[in-house]
Amino acid sequence: MIRHLLPALLLMVSCVDPADVDTPPFSYQVVVDGYITTEPGPYIVKLFRSRPLETADLDRLVPEISAKVWMKDDAGNVEFLKEMGGGIYQTAANGMQGVVGRSYHIEFTLNNGKRYESEPELLKPVGEVKAINYDFVAGDGSGVDKGDGFRIRADATGVVDVEDLVRLRMVATYKVLTFPELRQTRNAEGAWIPNPYPCSGYVNRDNNLVRVAECTCCYCWVSVYDEIPAITNEEFTADDIFLDREVGFVSANRNTLYEKIHVEVQELSLTPSTYQFWKLIKAQKEGVSNIFQPPSGKLKGNIKALDSSDEVLGLFWAAGVHKKSIFIDRSDVPLELPGIDTLKAPCLFLTNSTNQKPSFWE
Repeated sequence: MIRHLLPALLLMVSCVDPADVDTPPFSYQVVVDGYITTEPGPYIVKLFRSRPLETADLDRLVPEISAKVWMKDDAGNVEFLKEMGGGIYQTAANGMQGVVGRSYHIEFTLNNGKRYESEPELLKPVGEVKAINYDFVAGDGSGVDKGDGFRIRADATGVVDVEDLVRLRMVATYKVLTFPELRQTRNAEGAWIPNPYPCSGYVNRDNNLVRVAECTCCYCWVSVYDEIPAITNEEFTADDIFLDREVGFVSANRNTLYEKIHVEVQELSLTPSTYQFWKLIKAQKEGVSNIFQPPSGKLKGNIKALDSSDEVLGLFWAAGVHKKSIFIDRSDVPLELPGIDTLKAPCLFLTNSTNQKPSFWE
């Protein structure tokens, strides 16, 4: 289908006269990502600045450093967030915790003195994730689809006598093994010699690998998330139950199933404003691969500037949450999986990775 569509698109482009368009000068926008839930903290608020479209690594935002961030509720509780580096600000582990029925917002001041705040968000009750189901899906090997993997679905309940605006979020975590001691570099004579990463626990002695310590970057746990948010306001039955709602996809390959995959599904309550925000996110993500997708509207969050006309992107929201998790084992794949790739770099180089074993990993 795509092979036949591209020539038609090129023909359409070639038949259109070029137009001169005046583009307004780029101005940085603050980007906010944060929330509070009924789960114990700490909670994180991320502050970044957008990049110009022509910038390389456009998806890597510029962190806002040296900002001052406060989290507040309508009962007069206030917590100052600690700067953790890289645009991340965090509450204390024993600090504020979300309570159903209270409203929450953040206020922050950037290092240039500009002030911002979010609109108060009511923390609503939430139902329960009752079951997580999964089916193996075989890829066609063409690279067009996602390849082999598991389609993740969930059964959940709503809350009686409450308008159930819900997001189901999937987080999948797998263990990975890397081999940072196998890195090599060329010497002055052009020969390849061992050059292990320091965290591998190995050193090069007379061009031989010698182990001197434990590796701290060989084993990591990597997390992947649902690509398109699963939200609902209409799929509950009269008994406040909905069944078999698809919430995500987890790839099944030699790396993700080196051991097993931990799949967690979270049910999060939404207010009407946060529901509309995630609805637009969903529409935009689904429309990326469809040129006939109608415009989904401007993505507007709930953050505003207090002393300027700056437009702010992103969201701070409050949610009741209920979680359920399962493990998918290597034996659940009806195919023979080869051994893990020999990645000659620290596992911490992988996106969303940590060398700290999660508490749920058995």
